[in-house]
Amino acid sequence: MKVRIIVLIVLLALVSCANPKPRKPITHTGRMDMSHSIAYNKKLFSLEKKAFQTVIERDTLHHYIDSKQGYWYAYELEKPLDTIKPTKGDEVIFTYDVKAINGEPIYTQQELGKKTYRVDQQDFMQGIQEGIKMMKVGEKIIFLLPSQKAYGYYGDENKIGANRPLIVSVTLLEIK
Repeated sequence: MKVRIIVLIVLLALVSCANPKPRKPITHTGRMDMSHSIAYNKKLFSLEKKAFQTVIERDTLHHYIDSKQGYWYAYELEKPLDTIKPTKGDEVIFTYDVKAINGEPIYTQQELGKKTYRVDQQDFMQGIQEGIKMMKVGEKIIFLLPSQKAYGYYGDENKIGANRPLIVSVTLLEIK
């Protein structure tokens, strides 16, 4: 009887120590279908573009320019005789405010204060990163930013929700 128990224990030990057969990896063939995402983003941009066209038509005080980078801008204060613009690595100081597409304030210049930004070396709203490089000290520009040039899909996780187009007024104070 002791022999049977010992044989049974040895057999159980051998069976429990056997390596399990590895599972085969799941392979996916073909491409991931991005057509739904592409269609959604095209529709979103089209709706935002129509909203900006309404803003542009109603704002008779400013002449808006299509940046060809996906946003529109208008000078509130232009310095045509100045020639110095920020370049990569320059530190700039500016103020700005943020409004919803209907003109309602989201963040005021007083709330945000002065912003220090190192050109092309820090993360900020993409449209403003691009726009600052065309500004001269003392200029004030209104930027109409579609959501993908502003805070995109995530928003700012505070007052700006997902996929919100924005109106941002920027004043460049200093280039270092």
